[in-house]
Amino acid sequence: MRTLPALDLTSEQQQRLAELVEQVLHNCPGQTEFRYVSYIRGHLTVRSELGFASAAFAAAGGKAVHLRNLPQFDDVERSKILCLLLGEAIGTAVAYAEYNHSYITDIRPTTLSEEKSSGLELLSMHNDLAWANDNCRPRTLVLVPHIATGEVPKTLLAPALDILDLLSEKTKEVLRRPWFEARSGSALTWGYERVRRMELLVEAEGQPPVLRLNFGTFTPAANLGAEDTERAVRAQEELGQAALEVGRRLGIAIQKGESLLVPNDHCMHGRDTIEPGTCERLLLRSYVLPDGVAACHGSSLVQLSS
Repeated sequence: MRTLPALDLTSEQQQRLAELVEQVLHNCPGQTEFRYVSYIRGHLTVRSELGFASAAFAAAGGKAVHLRNLPQFDDVERSKILCLLLGEAIGTAVAYAEYNHSYITDIRPTTLSEEKSSGLELLSMHNDLAWANDNCRPRTLVLVPHIATGEVPKTLLAPALDILDLLSEKTKEVLRRPWFEARSGSALTWGYERVRRMELLVEAEGQPPVLRLNFGTFTPAANLGAEDTERAVRAQEELGQAALEVGRRLGIAIQKGESLLVPNDHCMHGRDTIEPGTCERLLLRSYVLPDGVAACHGSSLVQLSS
């Protein structure tokens, strides 16, 4: 059975990471994420200081990396900085102008949010903002629990390579075709819906495959014939079922003092059901772009409409 790569920090690495968190907080008393990010980029050398994180992520081959033995904090601001430091170690942490407006998103059961991750039911397998263009789609998710007590649900993780092992060649052939429409924007601040025609499986030599799913965003293209529409529907259903099977097998109930570095294009993710009253969980998420992609925007506040 395949497993996900894991890295246990040494006591020296843990201590140095804690020192970096304290340094950022001390020098940014305003406690805003933008100031944290600006200080990290202007005054720290996290690529060399936290080279263990970037090395583990680069070697993972499209799988999520499970970091353990991280420093733990009671103050949520310190946990935010920890999440941003890990993100900046492997790329450029970004915020999305039409989506979350923030470098950190809090993921927790709450009635105050419309995000699908704020509920208690099964969070189906997906890639975040999978419909977005290559020049703005988040390529990596950094997940850091600030609170994780009781029966913590699994974060479901399904690398594309493992999903493809469960799919027939006929299904994969359909997924490779641009037979699907991604409808997006109605829940953002664009004011109108956009339709983009796409394939759900992209394979490039020497790279992990890309698979795409996102909460019903993708549907068979409007001009497909009846037979091809049926094939597209069936292939998409099989993709979702395979992703959930792998996700449940490889899922991890990440605890405080741990983190997941998830390659968004190459590894679908979700969350198991949460039984009311059995756990308390606050998960922090940062989106990360490759440096070269982020540099094209001139700012780390990224426009999804670009």
